[in-house]
Amino acid sequence: MTPGEFKKMGAGLEISYGFDYTPFGQYLVAVTERGVCHLGFVDKDNRSEAFTHLQQAWPEATLIEDQTRISEIVRRIFRLEHPVDSRPFHLHLKGTNFQINVWRALLTIPAGSILSYQDIASHIGHPKTFRAVANAIAINPVGYLIPCHRVISKSGKIHQYRWGSARKKALIGWEAARSA
Repeated sequence: MTPGEFKKMGAGLEISYGFDYTPFGQYLVAVTERGVCHLGFVDKDNRSEAFTHLQQAWPEATLIEDQTRISEIVRRIFRLEHPVDSRPFHLHLKGTNFQINVWRALLTIPAGSILSYQDIASHIGHPKTFRAVANAIAINPVGYLIPCHRVISKSGKIHQYRWGSARKKALIGWEAARSA
């Protein structure tokens, strides 16, 4: 997203969204013509709270429910068999340059692997900024596609995942099993 588009907070942008189920719970997905702009799990089946987060992220955008389009995207993301359609997903993200660099670094972590916040900070050339890295990871707008779940504390503890540590453990385990 350009700085001008960021400033407009989604004005003039049409976003299709929908809810679907994954092996890890209910999910809210939103897409623009340029790509996926929001992916997040729905906590405690509270769709209104999840939708509010989407609205807050894109306050000036026009949000249109399109379940058919979203169901196809969710099927591609969380398919249980190995992918036949391995085309990459296009993302439509808004964030600072630092956040974008952190999210890019997350994309380099292979499925089934984990790194620490310090590892990511070093990877982007700012080894002392692990707290800022943790903040950027915490606000990742497209959870799972940008694999924030693959980052843990240096001590090896799995905590502070936006959608719960149990879900994070399940995602890491599922990817590890699929990678084996």
